[in-house]
Amino acid sequence: MAQYKITILPQNIEVLVDEGTNLLDAQIKAGLHPDAPCGGKGTCGKCLVNVLEGEPKGVQKACLTKVTSDMTINAQSSDKHSILLDGVKRQISIAPAIKSYNIAVDKCVIGDSHSDWFRLKQAVAKAADIPAESIPVSVPIISNLYQFLQDNDYVINAVLCENRIIELRAADDPIYLMAFDIGTTTIVGYLLDAKTGENKATASMLNPQSQYGADVIERSNHALSNGVENLSALVRGALNDLIEAACKKASINREEIYMISVVGNTCMHHLFTGISPGALVHSPYNPSVSESMMLPASHYGIDINKKGQIMLLPNIAGFVGADTVGVLLATEFDKMDKLSLMIDIGTNGEMVMGTKDRMIACSTAAGPAFEGAKIACGMRGAKGAIDHLSFEGTKLTYSTIDNAKPIGLCGSGLMDIVTILLENGLIDEMGRLLDEDELETEVAEANADRLVMLDEKTKVFILATAEESGNGEPVYISQKDIREVQLAKSAMAAGITLLADTLGVKTSDIQQVLIAGAFGNYMAPHSACAIGMIPPELESRIVPIGNGAGEGSKIAILNQEEFYRSERIARNCEFLELATHPDFNDCYVDGLEFPEQDF
Repeated sequence: MAQYKITILPQNIEVLVDEGTNLLDAQIKAGLHPDAPCGGKGTCGKCLVNVLEGEPKGVQKACLTKVTSDMTINAQSSDKHSILLDGVKRQISIAPAIKSYNIAVDKCVIGDSHSDWFRLKQAVAKAADIPAESIPVSVPIISNLYQFLQDNDYVINAVLCENRIIELRAADDPIYLMAFDIGTTTIVGYLLDAKTGENKATASMLNPQSQYGADVIERSNHALSNGVENLSALVRGALNDLIEAACKKASINREEIYMISVVGNTCMHHLFTGISPGALVHSPYNPSVSESMMLPASHYGIDINKKGQIMLLPNIAGFVGADTVGVLLATEFDKMDKLSLMIDIGTNGEMVMGTKDRMIACSTAAGPAFEGAKIACGMRGAKGAIDHLSFEGTKLTYSTIDNAKPIGLCGSGLMDIVTILLENGLIDEMGRLLDEDELETEVAEANADRLVMLDEKTKVFILATAEESGNGEPVYISQKDIREVQLAKSAMAAGITLLADTLGVKTSDIQQVLIAGAFGNYMAPHSACAIGMIPPELESRIVPIGNGAGEGSKIAILNQEEFYRSERIARNCEFLELATHPDFNDCYVDGLEFPEQDF
């Protein structure tokens, strides 16, 4: 079979591929991480490349463009996205599972029958204030123990993970930890000092698995068809890249990192550990494992200290994972007296409602609309994304990330535009973009020229003309985009209603709404309530908490008792399966309509 050379700009990478390979796979083979929310099915239009040499020339969908000759392409860069790093803060004592102790081991004398291991164990138990019998035997430590004690005159430093001795050192060198939040869209890592808890560096990136689809279903299907190894290798490689970046920022050696903690939704958890997600996508949609785990980092290709460990927080259910547990831990949901609702709005929508006495979780199939997928001009939060819109008088105004010329619409902007179109009579409660002769308000009539047909089937509302945009293409919201918003917000609204019903409360009884995640941090609370995603009476009770999952990951790795607490939280949190709930379909259909407006 013939092979052809593909030159990829602006990276100036060259790769040889077989004839008939599509340009998406060519980029993946070259080691890049192209954005393909639909998994390469040609439906999302997010993998666009500009073919400079070869046929067909011009802007093409990479997944649908076959290689038939040598080609030069300009691929869109995906390394400048805005990623939410910070979350709700709370004070904790620094007492991680990884600790080190300076000890003096008694020297053996003639007539003393106690082994070197026995005497080491006694010294460690005294320093750590733990029972000596709780320290398990470690053959790797014992194998060189005699010589190590001799070389250091029996004065050494012992590193423990929980009660296990994992390393002996000559000196009390620094120990670092790294906490990770593996999201479907982004990954964030925090480099922490194990003794002070100080955040020494933060590193983040887009999840490279996105080249195989925007959501967990796409990636699960890829894993079932092609094996889990590729997706596992991608996310583990991403963690290693973030470890390297954080170490470089903090000027430390990665060998000084002795533990990482990981939170993520159940699918991300399974893919990271190399567990097939088959159980998640087949009825009854349960995880293969829910328990927390402590695993050797070297077995999973994580490049930290050779004796380093991986701390995995527990999952709650098939689509309510350790990231939700992390948020509950960070917010101390298990101590709340107020009736509270926690929502993590992302590619999936996880929710927990309750108090310290009872909490119930559910997951809604909100879809990736608020992450920019399945939206004609949708994009993630990056330079040039319209993030907020309003009418000032009759004039449409908007802001963009980095104040750049607009090139697309991110989730918060998507919610805003639907809200102002609804409130100003440009769409009706059924979500239909109105015709010019149906417009009744002054704002609608003044903006009638923005209602256009792109073709005989595609009706849109123009946000920025081709001349005003940053890429020579108009930015707009289409009728189909509005339908995607209706589907997403209806799923969320149904989940809230059914959680309240299960608890035997009214939604108006909810005293606070904690919104986690990047989208929730940037969205306007009014917009979320105006479209009916969150009950309108709760608007003043909405509190953005940022990256709560990341904070939970940090808390668990910095305090061992908090890690154990996360296990109790997961164990005590009930799960409501919406898919089989007898009232879900009715609630979902009822939620498709927008609230009626009074002009």
